[in-house]
Amino acid sequence: MAGVQAIQGVDDTLRELSKRAVAALVPKPKITVGPLDGVDDELRLNWFLYRVSPSAAHLNMEPPGSGWRSARGRPPLALRLSYLLTAFAAKSIGEGDQEQFAHAGLAAIMRELHEHAIVATGDPALSALALPLVEPLRITLDDLGVEEITKLWSAGSVALRLSVGYEVSLVIVDSATVHRAGPPVRTRRLAVSPTMGVRLISAEPARAWRGIDISVAVQNATAQTAFTLAREPQDPAGSGDWPMTVVAGDASPGTVLLALPDAGLAPGARRLHAATRESGGLELGQDSIGLTVVPAVTGPATPLARGVPVALQTVHATPDVEVFLDGRPIAAADTTFVSPTEVRVTIPATTPAGPAEMLLRAGKVAGEPATIELAP
Repeated sequence: MAGVQAIQGVDDTLRELSKRAVAALVPKPKITVGPLDGVDDELRLNWFLYRVSPSAAHLNMEPPGSGWRSARGRPPLALRLSYLLTAFAAKSIGEGDQEQFAHAGLAAIMRELHEHAIVATGDPALSALALPLVEPLRITLDDLGVEEITKLWSAGSVALRLSVGYEVSLVIVDSATVHRAGPPVRTRRLAVSPTMGVRLISAEPARAWRGIDISVAVQNATAQTAFTLAREPQDPAGSGDWPMTVVAGDASPGTVLLALPDAGLAPGARRLHAATRESGGLELGQDSIGLTVVPAVTGPATPLARGVPVALQTVHATPDVEVFLDGRPIAAADTTFVSPTEVRVTIPATTPAGPAEMLLRAGKVAGEPATIELAP
Protein backbone atom coordinates (compact mmCIF):
# COMPACT_ATOMS: atom_id res chain seq x y z
CA MET A 1 0.00 0.00 0.00
CA ALA A 2 1.09 3.54 -0.73
CA GLY A 3 2.39 5.94 1.86
CA VAL A 4 1.65 9.62 2.43
CA GLN A 5 2.38 10.39 -1.25
CA ALA A 6 -0.64 8.37 -2.41
CA ILE A 7 -2.77 11.48 -3.03
CA GLN A 8 0.03 13.08 -5.04
CA GLY A 9 0.21 9.84 -7.02
CA VAL A 10 -3.46 10.20 -7.97
CA ASP A 11 -2.85 13.83 -9.02
CA ASP A 12 -0.02 12.72 -11.29
CA THR A 13 -2.11 9.86 -12.71
CA LEU A 14 -4.97 12.20 -13.66
CA ARG A 15 -2.45 14.60 -15.24
CA GLU A 16 -0.95 11.83 -17.39
CA LEU A 17 -4.36 10.52 -18.47
CA SER A 18 -5.38 14.04 -19.44
CA LYS A 19 -2.17 14.66 -21.41
CA ARG A 20 -2.76 11.42 -23.29
CA ALA A 21 -6.32 12.53 -24.10
CA VAL A 22 -5.41 15.97 -25.55
CA ALA A 23 -2.18 14.99 -27.32
CA ALA A 24 -3.75 15.18 -30.81
CA LEU A 25 -5.63 18.45 -30.30
CA VAL A 26 -4.61 21.69 -32.03
CA PRO A 27 -4.12 23.92 -30.18
CA LYS A 28 -3.16 21.53 -27.38
CA PRO A 29 -4.29 22.67 -23.94
CA LYS A 30 -1.98 22.64 -20.97
CA ILE A 31 -2.89 20.28 -18.07
CA THR A 32 -2.54 21.64 -14.53
CA VAL A 33 -3.35 20.51 -11.01
CA GLY A 34 -4.15 23.33 -8.62
CA PRO A 35 -6.72 25.76 -7.20
CA LEU A 36 -9.65 27.18 -9.14
CA ASP A 37 -8.44 30.76 -8.98
CA GLY A 38 -4.97 30.19 -10.35
CA VAL A 39 -3.89 33.00 -12.73
CA ASP A 40 -2.98 31.81 -16.24
CA ASP A 41 -3.91 33.23 -19.66
CA GLU A 42 -3.14 30.02 -21.56
CA LEU A 43 -5.60 27.41 -22.79
CA ARG A 44 -5.63 24.80 -20.06
CA LEU A 45 -7.64 22.20 -18.16
CA ASN A 46 -7.22 22.11 -14.41
CA TRP A 47 -7.76 19.36 -11.85
CA PHE A 48 -8.81 20.76 -8.45
CA LEU A 49 -8.95 18.39 -5.45
CA TYR A 50 -11.71 19.89 -3.31
CA ARG A 51 -12.62 17.05 -0.92
CA VAL A 52 -11.00 14.03 0.75
CA SER A 53 -13.50 11.69 2.43
CA PRO A 54 -13.29 8.26 4.09
CA SER A 55 -14.28 5.17 2.17
CA ALA A 56 -17.02 3.77 4.42
CA ALA A 57 -16.86 0.32 2.80
CA HIS A 58 -13.20 -0.07 3.79
CA LEU A 59 -13.06 1.43 7.31
CA ASN A 60 -12.41 -2.00 8.88
CA MET A 61 -10.46 -3.47 5.99
CA GLU A 62 -7.82 -6.03 6.88
CA PRO A 63 -4.30 -5.41 5.56
CA PRO A 64 -4.24 -7.09 2.12
CA GLY A 65 -2.11 -10.20 1.94
CA SER A 66 -1.74 -10.60 5.69
CA GLY A 67 -5.04 -9.95 7.44
CA TRP A 68 -5.18 -9.70 11.22
CA ARG A 69 -3.99 -13.28 11.72
CA SER A 70 -4.37 -13.88 15.48
CA ALA A 71 -4.67 -10.26 16.61
CA ARG A 72 -6.56 -7.29 15.26
CA GLY A 73 -4.24 -4.86 13.55
CA ARG A 74 -4.66 -1.22 12.53
CA PRO A 75 -6.77 -0.72 9.38
CA PRO A 76 -5.11 1.38 6.67
CA LEU A 77 -6.49 4.85 5.89
CA ALA A 78 -9.01 4.30 3.05
CA LEU A 79 -9.99 7.45 1.12
CA ARG A 80 -12.14 8.76 -1.72
CA LEU A 81 -10.87 11.82 -3.61
CA SER A 82 -13.27 14.32 -5.18
CA TYR A 83 -11.98 16.49 -8.05
CA LEU A 84 -13.32 19.31 -10.15
CA LEU A 85 -12.11 19.35 -13.79
CA THR A 86 -12.38 22.85 -15.24
CA ALA A 87 -11.83 24.11 -18.82
CA PHE A 88 -10.05 27.51 -19.04
CA ALA A 89 -10.01 29.23 -22.44
CA ALA A 90 -6.99 31.25 -23.55
CA LYS A 91 -7.19 35.01 -23.34
CA SER A 92 -9.17 36.20 -26.34
CA ILE A 93 -7.37 38.22 -29.06
CA GLY A 94 -9.68 40.21 -31.27
CA GLU A 95 -12.89 38.39 -32.05
CA GLY A 96 -11.48 34.83 -31.88
CA ASP A 97 -13.60 32.14 -30.11
CA GLN A 98 -11.30 30.52 -27.61
CA GLU A 99 -14.03 28.63 -25.69
CA GLN A 100 -14.34 26.00 -28.43
CA PHE A 101 -10.77 24.84 -27.79
CA ALA A 102 -11.39 24.62 -24.07
CA HIS A 103 -14.58 22.61 -24.67
CA ALA A 104 -12.79 20.28 -27.07
CA GLY A 105 -10.12 19.57 -24.48
CA LEU A 106 -12.73 18.91 -21.78
CA ALA A 107 -14.62 16.48 -24.02
CA ALA A 108 -11.40 14.67 -24.96
CA ILE A 109 -10.49 14.10 -21.32
CA MET A 110 -14.02 12.99 -20.41
CA ARG A 111 -13.94 10.47 -23.29
CA GLU A 112 -10.56 9.15 -22.15
CA LEU A 113 -11.75 8.70 -18.56
CA HIS A 114 -14.96 7.08 -19.75
CA GLU A 115 -13.06 4.49 -21.78
CA HIS A 116 -10.31 4.00 -19.19
CA ALA A 117 -12.23 4.42 -15.92
CA ILE A 118 -10.23 1.67 -14.22
CA VAL A 119 -6.49 2.18 -13.86
CA ALA A 120 -4.73 -1.00 -12.81
CA THR A 121 -1.14 -1.78 -11.92
CA GLY A 122 0.93 -1.76 -15.08
CA ASP A 123 -0.92 1.11 -16.77
CA PRO A 124 1.70 3.57 -18.14
CA ALA A 125 -0.32 6.50 -16.81
CA LEU A 126 -0.29 5.19 -13.21
CA SER A 127 2.14 7.13 -11.04
CA ALA A 128 4.69 5.16 -9.03
CA LEU A 129 3.67 7.23 -5.99
CA ALA A 130 0.26 5.50 -5.96
CA LEU A 131 1.80 2.02 -5.83
CA PRO A 132 1.20 -0.59 -4.64
CA LEU A 133 -2.56 -0.62 -5.18
CA VAL A 134 -4.98 -2.60 -3.02
CA GLU A 135 -7.38 -2.61 -5.95
CA PRO A 136 -7.42 -0.72 -9.29
CA LEU A 137 -8.15 3.00 -9.16
CA ARG A 138 -11.73 3.69 -10.23
CA ILE A 139 -12.43 7.11 -11.75
CA THR A 140 -16.14 7.91 -11.70
CA LEU A 141 -17.98 10.87 -13.18
CA ASP A 142 -19.72 12.68 -10.32
CA ASP A 143 -23.08 14.25 -11.16
CA LEU A 144 -22.58 17.60 -9.42
CA GLY A 145 -25.47 20.04 -9.67
CA VAL A 146 -25.15 23.71 -10.59
CA GLU A 147 -25.72 24.70 -6.98
CA GLU A 148 -22.88 22.48 -5.71
CA ILE A 149 -20.45 23.74 -8.36
CA THR A 150 -21.46 27.34 -7.68
CA LYS A 151 -20.71 26.90 -3.97
CA LEU A 152 -17.22 25.65 -4.82
CA TRP A 153 -16.54 28.58 -7.15
CA SER A 154 -17.91 31.14 -4.70
CA ALA A 155 -14.87 30.53 -2.48
CA GLY A 156 -12.52 31.74 -5.22
CA SER A 157 -11.82 35.11 -6.78
CA VAL A 158 -12.63 34.29 -10.43
CA ALA A 159 -15.87 33.86 -12.31
CA LEU A 160 -17.63 30.53 -12.67
CA ARG A 161 -16.19 28.28 -15.40
CA LEU A 162 -17.51 25.12 -17.02
CA SER A 163 -16.59 22.25 -14.66
CA VAL A 164 -17.34 18.56 -14.14
CA GLY A 165 -16.83 16.44 -11.05
CA TYR A 166 -14.92 13.18 -10.69
CA GLU A 167 -14.41 10.78 -7.80
CA VAL A 168 -11.35 8.54 -7.48
CA SER A 169 -11.24 5.49 -5.23
CA LEU A 170 -9.84 3.43 -3.60
CA VAL A 171 -6.85 5.43 -2.33
CA ILE A 172 -4.98 3.80 0.55
CA VAL A 173 -2.51 5.46 2.90
CA ASP A 174 -0.81 2.71 4.84
CA SER A 175 -0.46 2.87 8.62
CA ALA A 176 2.96 3.58 10.07
CA THR A 177 2.26 1.12 12.88
CA VAL A 178 3.72 -2.30 12.08
CA HIS A 179 1.30 -5.15 12.60
CA ARG A 180 2.78 -7.98 14.61
CA ALA A 181 1.00 -11.32 14.50
CA GLY A 182 0.27 -13.10 17.76
CA PRO A 183 1.80 -16.45 18.73
CA PRO A 184 0.47 -19.64 17.20
CA VAL A 185 -2.29 -21.58 18.93
CA ARG A 186 -0.74 -24.08 21.34
CA THR A 187 -3.82 -25.27 23.23
CA ARG A 188 -6.87 -26.84 21.59
CA ARG A 189 -9.95 -24.70 22.25
CA LEU A 190 -12.48 -26.43 20.04
CA ALA A 191 -15.09 -28.77 21.48
CA VAL A 192 -17.85 -30.72 19.76
CA SER A 193 -21.06 -31.26 21.73
CA PRO A 194 -23.72 -33.75 20.56
CA THR A 195 -26.54 -31.53 21.95
CA MET A 196 -27.69 -27.94 21.71
CA GLY A 197 -26.52 -27.38 25.30
CA VAL A 198 -28.24 -27.26 28.67
CA ARG A 199 -31.74 -25.75 28.78
CA LEU A 200 -33.64 -24.62 31.91
CA ILE A 201 -37.41 -25.06 31.55
CA SER A 202 -38.87 -24.03 34.94
CA ALA A 203 -38.14 -23.73 38.66
CA GLU A 204 -40.60 -24.80 41.36
CA PRO A 205 -41.17 -22.95 43.58
CA ALA A 206 -40.18 -19.78 41.74
CA ARG A 207 -40.08 -17.98 45.16
CA ALA A 208 -37.54 -19.80 47.27
CA TRP A 209 -35.55 -19.49 50.51
CA ARG A 210 -32.72 -21.29 52.25
CA GLY A 211 -34.05 -24.55 53.72
CA ILE A 212 -36.31 -25.78 50.93
CA ASP A 213 -35.55 -27.77 47.82
CA ILE A 214 -36.04 -26.17 44.41
CA SER A 215 -37.08 -28.54 41.63
CA VAL A 216 -35.63 -27.33 38.32
CA ALA A 217 -36.83 -28.86 35.06
CA VAL A 218 -33.79 -29.13 32.82
CA GLN A 219 -32.81 -30.59 29.45
CA ASN A 220 -29.41 -31.81 28.23
CA ALA A 221 -27.76 -31.53 31.65
CA THR A 222 -24.64 -33.62 32.26
CA ALA A 223 -22.35 -34.36 35.17
CA GLN A 224 -20.31 -31.32 34.11
CA THR A 225 -23.30 -28.93 34.35
CA ALA A 226 -22.88 -26.35 37.13
CA PHE A 227 -25.72 -24.28 38.60
CA THR A 228 -25.10 -20.79 40.02
CA LEU A 229 -27.15 -17.91 41.38
CA ALA A 230 -26.35 -14.32 40.45
CA ARG A 231 -24.65 -12.26 43.18
CA GLU A 232 -26.23 -9.02 44.43
CA PRO A 233 -24.40 -6.08 46.09
CA GLN A 234 -26.18 -6.67 49.44
CA ASP A 235 -25.02 -10.29 49.66
CA PRO A 236 -22.38 -11.51 52.17
CA ALA A 237 -18.78 -10.71 51.33
CA GLY A 238 -17.16 -12.55 48.44
CA SER A 239 -16.90 -12.43 44.68
CA GLY A 240 -18.50 -14.25 41.80
CA ASP A 241 -21.88 -15.88 41.56
CA TRP A 242 -23.10 -18.30 44.20
CA PRO A 243 -22.71 -22.04 43.43
CA MET A 244 -26.08 -23.68 44.03
CA THR A 245 -26.18 -26.75 46.26
CA VAL A 246 -27.25 -29.89 44.41
CA VAL A 247 -29.47 -31.91 46.76
CA ALA A 248 -28.99 -35.66 46.76
CA GLY A 249 -32.41 -37.29 46.54
CA ASP A 250 -34.99 -38.87 44.32
CA ALA A 251 -35.52 -36.36 41.55
CA SER A 252 -37.87 -37.23 38.72
CA PRO A 253 -36.34 -37.67 35.24
CA GLY A 254 -35.50 -34.34 33.65
CA THR A 255 -35.30 -32.46 36.96
CA VAL A 256 -32.57 -31.56 39.44
CA LEU A 257 -33.05 -30.58 43.10
CA LEU A 258 -31.20 -27.45 44.17
CA ALA A 259 -30.92 -25.46 47.39
CA LEU A 260 -29.87 -21.87 48.07
CA PRO A 261 -26.27 -21.84 49.34
CA ASP A 262 -26.52 -19.14 52.07
CA ALA A 263 -29.20 -17.88 54.46
CA GLY A 264 -27.69 -14.39 54.24
CA LEU A 265 -28.52 -13.85 50.56
CA ALA A 266 -30.39 -10.59 50.03
CA PRO A 267 -34.02 -11.03 48.96
CA GLY A 268 -35.09 -10.10 45.44
CA ALA A 269 -35.24 -11.30 41.84
CA ARG A 270 -32.18 -13.32 40.77
CA ARG A 271 -30.84 -15.17 37.76
CA LEU A 272 -30.41 -18.93 38.08
CA HIS A 273 -27.71 -19.91 35.61
CA ALA A 274 -26.66 -23.30 34.25
CA ALA A 275 -23.49 -23.93 32.24
CA THR A 276 -21.83 -27.08 30.92
CA ARG A 277 -18.06 -27.11 30.44
CA GLU A 278 -15.64 -29.68 29.11
CA SER A 279 -12.67 -30.86 31.16
CA GLY A 280 -10.46 -28.10 29.71
CA GLY A 281 -12.88 -25.39 30.83
CA LEU A 282 -14.37 -24.57 27.41
CA GLU A 283 -18.09 -23.79 27.69
CA LEU A 284 -20.37 -26.13 25.73
CA GLY A 285 -23.69 -24.40 26.47
CA GLN A 286 -25.53 -22.22 28.96
CA ASP A 287 -29.00 -21.02 29.92
CA SER A 288 -30.69 -18.88 32.59
CA ILE A 289 -34.06 -18.64 34.31
CA GLY A 290 -35.58 -16.29 36.88
CA LEU A 291 -35.73 -17.14 40.59
CA THR A 292 -36.85 -14.89 43.48
CA VAL A 293 -35.23 -15.14 46.92
CA VAL A 294 -37.76 -14.29 49.67
CA PRO A 295 -37.40 -13.86 53.46
CA ALA A 296 -38.97 -16.50 55.67
CA VAL A 297 -39.51 -17.52 59.32
CA THR A 298 -38.01 -20.96 59.99
CA GLY A 299 -38.37 -21.24 63.78
CA PRO A 300 -38.41 -21.81 66.65
CA ALA A 301 -40.59 -24.90 66.76
CA THR A 302 -41.54 -24.18 70.40
CA PRO A 303 -44.50 -21.91 71.26
CA LEU A 304 -43.69 -18.20 71.38
CA ALA A 305 -44.41 -16.10 74.46
CA ARG A 306 -46.56 -12.98 74.18
CA GLY A 307 -45.77 -9.55 75.56
CA VAL A 308 -42.01 -10.15 75.87
CA PRO A 309 -39.18 -10.07 73.27
CA VAL A 310 -38.69 -13.43 71.53
CA ALA A 311 -36.10 -14.51 68.94
CA LEU A 312 -37.34 -15.64 65.53
CA GLN A 313 -35.18 -17.91 63.40
CA THR A 314 -35.20 -16.42 59.91
CA VAL A 315 -33.48 -16.51 56.54
CA HIS A 316 -32.75 -13.63 54.12
CA ALA A 317 -33.79 -10.88 56.56
CA THR A 318 -32.46 -7.34 56.07
CA PRO A 319 -32.28 -4.27 58.37
CA ASP A 320 -35.59 -2.96 56.95
CA VAL A 321 -37.41 -6.17 57.88
CA GLU A 322 -41.12 -6.02 58.75
CA VAL A 323 -43.05 -8.74 60.61
CA PHE A 324 -46.72 -9.46 59.99
CA LEU A 325 -48.88 -11.62 62.27
CA ASP A 326 -52.13 -12.92 60.76
CA GLY A 327 -51.90 -10.15 58.18
CA ARG A 328 -51.38 -7.34 60.71
CA PRO A 329 -47.97 -5.62 61.05
CA ILE A 330 -46.09 -5.72 64.33
CA ALA A 331 -44.98 -2.21 65.31
CA ALA A 332 -41.51 -1.19 64.18
CA ALA A 333 -40.65 -0.37 67.81
CA ASP A 334 -41.29 -4.02 68.65
CA THR A 335 -39.15 -5.36 65.78
CA THR A 336 -35.33 -5.60 65.95
CA PHE A 337 -33.09 -6.87 63.17
CA VAL A 338 -30.19 -8.85 64.61
CA SER A 339 -28.88 -10.68 61.53
CA PRO A 340 -30.23 -12.28 58.35
CA THR A 341 -30.96 -15.38 60.45
CA GLU A 342 -32.39 -13.71 63.60
CA VAL A 343 -35.11 -11.12 64.19
CA ARG A 344 -36.42 -10.20 67.67
CA VAL A 345 -40.09 -9.25 68.05
CA THR A 346 -42.52 -8.55 70.87
CA ILE A 347 -45.86 -10.15 70.10
CA PRO A 348 -48.73 -8.10 71.56
CA ALA A 349 -50.03 -9.62 74.81
CA THR A 350 -53.60 -9.30 73.53
CA THR A 351 -52.94 -11.70 70.66
CA PRO A 352 -54.96 -14.93 71.11
CA ALA A 353 -53.00 -18.07 71.96
CA GLY A 354 -52.75 -20.90 69.47
CA PRO A 355 -51.62 -21.22 65.85
CA ALA A 356 -51.00 -18.07 63.80
CA GLU A 357 -49.46 -17.15 60.45
CA MET A 358 -46.27 -15.06 60.51
CA LEU A 359 -44.79 -13.42 57.41
CA LEU A 360 -41.66 -11.32 56.76
CA ARG A 361 -41.14 -8.49 54.30
CA ALA A 362 -37.56 -7.41 53.62
CA GLY A 363 -36.00 -5.43 50.81
CA LYS A 364 -39.56 -4.71 49.61
CA VAL A 365 -40.00 -8.45 48.99
CA ALA A 366 -42.72 -10.31 50.88
CA GLY A 367 -42.07 -13.90 51.86
CA GLU A 368 -44.32 -16.90 52.32
CA PRO A 369 -46.37 -17.21 55.56
CA ALA A 370 -45.19 -19.70 58.18
CA THR A 371 -47.37 -21.23 60.90
CA ILE A 372 -46.20 -20.59 64.49
CA GLU A 373 -47.67 -21.48 67.87
CA LEU A 374 -48.37 -18.79 70.47
CA ALA A 375 -48.10 -19.86 74.08
CA PRO A 376 -51.12 -19.44 76.43
